[in-house]
This record gives sequence, structure tokens and C-alpha cells, in this order.
Amino acid sequence: MPGLKMRDARRQDRKAVLEFCRNTWPGYGDYIQLVWDKWMKEKGGRFILAELKGEPVGIAKVSQFSKGEVWLQGLRVDPALRKKGIANDINLEVLRTVKRMNPHAVRFCTASRNRASRRIGEKFGFELAARFRFFWVKTRKGKVRGRVAGVKDFDAVYDFVKNSKFLKVSGGLIAEGWVFREFSARAVKRYIKDGAVMIIDGKAGIRGLAIYTVDHEEDSDLVSLGFVDGDATSIKALARNAFYMSAARGFKYCSAAVPTTYYMRLLRWSVYGKCETVGQVIYELSGEKLRGM
Repeated sequence: MPGLKMRDARRQDRKAVLEFCRNTWPGYGDYIQLVWDKWMKEKGGRFILAELKGEPVGIAKVSQFSKGEVWLQGLRVDPALRKKGIANDINLEVLRTVKRMNPHAVRFCTASRNRASRRIGEKFGFELAARFRFFWVKTRKGKVRGRVAGVKDFDAVYDFVKNSKFLKVSGGLIAEGWVFREFSARAVKRYIKDGAVMIIDGKAGIRGLAIYTVDHEEDSDLVSLGFVDGDATSIKALARNAFYMSAARGFKYCSAAVPTTYYMRLLRWSVYGKCETVGQVIYELSGEKLRGM
């Protein structure tokens, strides 16, 4: 778009950006106000802002989770200026930024029904990597099953997750709400350090294992289930833990993101029942398409 300039976001841009982001999802608002300060401080990526006639009109965030692992999120355009090519120009700047980072994979997530976002990704060579189902549920009190994994459990946890069916159908990704990160030894160490791994033991080893993170919503934090596997009874028990863990922390809701395969079918009605749910699609740019970008 003529006159459109790209630069790094500044602290003084906050008010203008949050104003055009306040109704991104009617009835739900947006999460940008919750992550603004974090994105401003984050190193290794870039917080891009599009400016027109001296005024902020769009943003996008490029994050580097680990060496070579890049995550894209937060693409926003002022509603009054949509369908004028601004999103396309921001994405071109995003790809220029990504190219300088020399990653092995670049990913983003959007709702499966967000055709516009999916088309933009596909236009730039991104391919569908995984499908998940996101559940958003009110908490309830109950007894948490299992135990929190410690440092001594690292080898068993790593091997369990690495060889799980969940990881095979998730594209090798673990969910953290609407962010998806690669499975790695480093990630497992971080989850254990954060007390995010819960184990149900069996006679022959681990019967079930889950990874939970704390997600941030506009009006309440919540415990989010991002990995679960084991026998059916353990999977259900670990999924219910998110209800109880959120309630114990005084949170109003909990959430879960599971692949749209056996895991979704197992948990959909037996655990989550009638609740808010939406499909998630994760897109990836890697291999020859990334090298030829």
C-alpha cells in the first residue's frame, strides 16, 4: 500500500494499537493487551508495526522459541483499513525478518474457520501441519490425580512423550493454548522445571502423562492441557485435572488442545461435554519451500 512504512513497535504505540484491537473477536476482545509488555521485552524475534501517515495501522509478532524454531502470531490490521493490502505488506515484512533468522521451521496457528488467514498462509507457501480441537470449559473442584514429575523423571518423561501416539498425530508439537512448540529435550526440561508435567504411575512404568501450562485470557488466567497420553482411563483423569487445577488457583476456566483424532473423540463428551470449542489448524513452512523463500 502506498505510504505504508514498517518499523519496530514502540511503547508509545500501545494506546493506538489496543484501540484497533479491542474488538478483534466480537464478544471476546483480544489478547494483545495481555502480551504487549512481554512482546516489547522479548529477545530473538521482532515486534513489527505498520505505520500509515504517522499512525499505527497494523502489527505482527515474530518469536524465536529455540534455535531455528520460529512462531508467528498477532497479525492485526485496523478494521477501518482492511482489504487494502496492508496484511499482505505486513506478511512480506514478516518473511523478510524470518529469512534473516535462518530457521528450520516457521509456524502459525489460526482457527480452522478463519479462511482469510489460511489463504494468506497458503499464498506464502505454508502447508497444513496439524489439526487440533480447542476446548474452553468452566472449572469445577475435585481431586487431582497423579503426581508432579521431578528432575529424576526426565528420562522416563522424555521417552514417553517421544514415543507417544499423541506426538505422531500432532506434527511433533505440544500445545500451550494457541501457541504450539516443538517437542525437544530442552522443552521437556522446561516443563519439568515449571512443575507442568503430571504422571500417573503403573506397575510397569508410566500409565499416563500430561503437560499443562497457564494460558492468559482477557478476564482470567487458566490452566491449559497441551499434551496427554496413556491408557484411556488415565487420559480422562489427566484431562479432568485441568478443571481441578484451575479451580484450586481461583481461575474461572480451563482449556485443552488435543489432536482431532482419537484424543478428541475420547474426551469430547466423556470429559468436556457441552462447552465452547473451536478447531485449530497449525501451518508450517519448512524444507525446500523455506529455503526458496
